[in-house]
Amino acid sequence: MRRTLALVALLLLAGCLGGSGTPAGGDDLRLVEEWRAGNSSVAGNHHAVAAGTVDGEAVVAVPIGGRAGADGCELLVLDGDGNERWSEPVPADACTIHAVADPAVADFVGDDAPEVIAASTEREAVAYDALTGEAAFRYALSNYGYTRPVVADATGDGAAELVVTDVDGTIAVVRPDGETVWRRPLDAYSWSAPSVADYDADGAPETLVGLGNGTVVAFDRRGRVAWTAPVEGSVTWSADGDVDDDAAREFLAATTDGVVASIDGRNGTVEWTRPLGRLAAVGPPFDGDGDGVVEVYATNATGTLFALDGRDGTVEWTRTLTNGTQMTPPPAAGDVDGDGNRDLVAVTNDGSVSVVDPADGTVRARYTRDALVYAHATLADTDSDGRKEVYVLYGDGRVVALTAQSSNSSSS
Repeated sequence: MRRTLALVALLLLAGCLGGSGTPAGGDDLRLVEEWRAGNSSVAGNHHAVAAGTVDGEAVVAVPIGGRAGADGCELLVLDGDGNERWSEPVPADACTIHAVADPAVADFVGDDAPEVIAASTEREAVAYDALTGEAAFRYALSNYGYTRPVVADATGDGAAELVVTDVDGTIAVVRPDGETVWRRPLDAYSWSAPSVADYDADGAPETLVGLGNGTVVAFDRRGRVAWTAPVEGSVTWSADGDVDDDAAREFLAATTDGVVASIDGRNGTVEWTRPLGRLAAVGPPFDGDGDGVVEVYATNATGTLFALDGRDGTVEWTRTLTNGTQMTPPPAAGDVDGDGNRDLVAVTNDGSVSVVDPADGTVRARYTRDALVYAHATLADTDSDGRKEVYVLYGDGRVVALTAQSSNSSSS
């Protein structure tokens, strides 16, 4: 999650584009559109899709915003063929471009079946039965939700809690019975989803969140501030992982000023910063070239993809994905071709989706559609074939389901 107010204004003013999708491939791979669903009255939709399986059934949750004061805002949940399972409309008086934040597909209520969980402009976070749409849990927020709710053990008690923020900067940890374990004001806007992990390797979890005032805050399991760290610009995207092979986990913050910073999870020390250009975005880190060093993959506004050495932020390679755009979401990572290795899937604002080799930046396949895109791709193996499907929500509210196929195979 994770955008500037200026960008939000840009999204509201964006014009609607239509058009069909075009697959393109490299020597061995191509991206094929399997189906397309959804619609919106505006072209600025920028909250990402969630996808997963429930009892062996595919579930694709699509957050759709619309014109303020009008009908059309909804949480739309689809099956694996793009057919509607159910939808939860947002009333006209709460309909905006932010009507439904990034959803999650996760088991929170404890029935061993994942729910679809989303926050909305109705100022609540709701967990729905993923197959029927029946509400299983509701939690009141102090303002509308902007980022993806996180299901994780934030207290170290062995059970999952819901960690949720709202846009004016309140973070809460909540149990399935509705009990608020702790709730804290952040005194700043929050556009980046919270993250829960044992960052300092002491056996207990921490909850971290990046803020619009250029600060990253770490809370311990009781909700006490463990440390704060300053970064250059508003934090709009974040990721985390052990990127330098030490005991601690690092938090990666990307900012509007164009900086990616690696922050030591033990004490908040900024280990390195790398200026990439305006509106930096960062995706999940991993060793993409098999050299034993974790790479940090990031983008900037104009559509350049970077691979950074996780130890010091040195640029290993760059790839220009487009001739220049207004913003670029971060890349996603997952095995889309079934070879057992993670691929990068990068989208650009001008409507293209690219499968990129994480070792050297080679573009192996590309799909283009004549519509704007502001949200990162979502990867999930929803048909259990060993390959992750690619789901991309375009600004016009249409989600496209893509599969990576051999260039020698026919499309389905």
